[in-house]
Amino acid sequence: MRDDRRSALFADLTLAVVTAIWGTTFVVNRLVLENAPPLLFLTLRFSVAAAVLALLAWRRPATPGVRRDGAFVGVLLGVSIGCQIVGQLFTSASKAAFITGLSVPLTPVVTFLVARKAPSAANLSGLVLAALGFGVLAWPADATTFEPGDFLVLLTAVIYAWIIFYVGESAPKHDARRYAAGQIFWAAVTVAVVRLALTPFLSSPGAFFVAEARPLPRTIGFVAAILWMALIATVVTFIAQTWAQARMSAVHAAIVFALEPVWTAFFAWIALGDRMSRRDVGGAALILGGILVSEWPGRKR
Repeated sequence: MRDDRRSALFADLTLAVVTAIWGTTFVVNRLVLENAPPLLFLTLRFSVAAAVLALLAWRRPATPGVRRDGAFVGVLLGVSIGCQIVGQLFTSASKAAFITGLSVPLTPVVTFLVARKAPSAANLSGLVLAALGFGVLAWPADATTFEPGDFLVLLTAVIYAWIIFYVGESAPKHDARRYAAGQIFWAAVTVAVVRLALTPFLSSPGAFFVAEARPLPRTIGFVAAILWMALIATVVTFIAQTWAQARMSAVHAAIVFALEPVWTAFFAWIALGDRMSRRDVGGAALILGGILVSEWPGRKR
């Protein structure tokens, strides 16, 4: 029992590290989108990551259904992150962060509708606290109207809730490296196909086409952004996420994912000098409280 508890806590810690890394990507994406084509940047990120994961997954066991599951999650991932990065062209970063986080309360909805699995009382209580904390921490002051980009980011939240559920169900069946490699390969293929299909239209008017028609920057900063997003924010996080979700329910994973805006606020304070307000601290406390409540008195898959 003690070993099971230790394994569960280590899985939580692993997923918390994943959210910390995701918390750093906000600044990276914001800087990249100022002068780089979004879908081409995403294609490069996933392609580099897929090549590295293919090497890491070499000779790892191929369990039944791992290719199918990897392809399914990978296509969804490519669509969801593509929607998110394009949506950020048409809405504020704060609104995009908040809407993306709606995957937290949406995950138990998807889990119940698809698998008829209701969350435990502890998970439900933790989920409510985490969702409230996320709202307090991430609700943007400029959220007065619904902009075109908001719909694209909302699609990201809905799709990612499905991904959290599906990975939670399928991860225990597969080797983490092999499964993550399949996901990222198909995400790269999906984004590359969409980008290729749009190539004839890049001379069209409109903010998206203007942004996508930009040449790739040839700077050290852009190369560093590609390497960080590919190697750390993709290779490391997707192996870790796949491994951790094999050891917890999808709803519990969603609660831990609510930590992302906490890390974002923390790194903004460290790197940019942004002060954490009482609202930020209160929201972070609610999210951490939600995680602790969901752990009490111990959880099962």
